[in-house]
Amino acid sequence: MINDFKKALESLLNEFKEKLKEIRGHRLNLTFLENLEIEVYGKDYPLKALGFLSQLDPLTFKLDVFDETLLSSIEAGLNNRNLGLSLSKEKRSLIIKFPPLTEETRKKIIKNLNELKEEIRIKARKLRDDFLKDLKAQKEKKEISEDNFYKTKEAFDKEIENFNKKVEELFQAKEKEILS
Repeated sequence: MINDFKKALESLLNEFKEKLKEIRGHRLNLTFLENLEIEVYGKDYPLKALGFLSQLDPLTFKLDVFDETLLSSIEAGLNNRNLGLSLSKEKRSLIIKFPPLTEETRKKIIKNLNELKEEIRIKARKLRDDFLKDLKAQKEKKEISEDNFYKTKEAFDKEIENFNKKVEELFQAKEKEILS
């Protein structure tokens, strides 16, 4: 049971890491844009499915679209995302420039980051509660001993504590990246 719990927490931690990659920091990376979804043909597609992305400098990217007829749709989709970026067309490409982060923008990003951290912690607590409910049911059915129940409960709490430490470390690293 504890191994299943560890796997579930690891999955949550990976989900948190992926979401952190999507949050803009001081230095942008391709991951930030690659998974950004744009509506084309009435369906959402990640940018990496619509063209080849490359990074020209820390705040500038180039998207070489696979289908030139989609250039205007992609441009409109990016503008609708309210990312504060400037776009320019270049033959079959789109140049995407991000402005440097302002103090106000940094504060908003950190506020969103805090909300994300709290969401992931709530998911972990809910997960622990679900596992504890199953554990209590096993104890009531006499499938496990009283000692085993408390040892396993203690192991759950220790895993949650470790999980929260990892989340906090990831949060602080991202916060530092945003503020620098």
